[in-house]
Amino acid sequence: MTNPDDIRADIERTRGNLGRDVDALAEKVDPNKAVERQTDKIRGKWTDLRESVMGSPDHDNGQSTMQDARDRAGEMADEAGQMARNAPEQVKRRARGNPLAAGLIALGAGWLAGSLLPASQPEQDAAAKAKEKAEPALEEAKSVAQDMGESLQPQAQEAAESVKDSATAGAQHVKSEGQHRATELKDDSRQAAQRVKDTTQES
Repeated sequence: MTNPDDIRADIERTRGNLGRDVDALAEKVDPNKAVERQTDKIRGKWTDLRESVMGSPDHDNGQSTMQDARDRAGEMADEAGQMARNAPEQVKRRARGNPLAAGLIALGAGWLAGSLLPASQPEQDAAAKAKEKAEPALEEAKSVAQDMGESLQPQAQEAAESVKDSATAGAQHVKSEGQHRATELKDDSRQAAQRVKDTTQES
């Protein structure tokens, strides 16, 4: 028969193990962590490929061969294809009950796949045609903007002159009003001083 202390210790150990398992599971299921892991994995593959082509700082350039580079590129293409094939199932598993995470994962996977694959000839042709079609519209928009700028320039100058005239007239009015008030105050002060003087003399 086991004593209560052993049972408590066993329970605490089990709790600790469960806590670690739950934390590990949460990290594995977290969409941000999954994207980060895949990004790190691909970044590592690119670094390996670059080093196999150009050589690493630690190794002689003679150790790298073109065959290694081709093999590495083939492996990376296979892995990227495998990841793309497995992505839908992984997204379903990891993002069940979290549509925002599913959207983010799908966006990241699409971006990643698009950045790894070179543009196809039809895509390049479509982009060139779109550019050709957009150029006349862009030129017309520039021309319209220039014409509008030229036609609005006299109106803007006229408005600026009007504002300037109004400001000058307002300043002149304030100045004359201020002079008038100053004269009135001066007269009032003189009269008040005279009254005080007269009152003092009468006393």
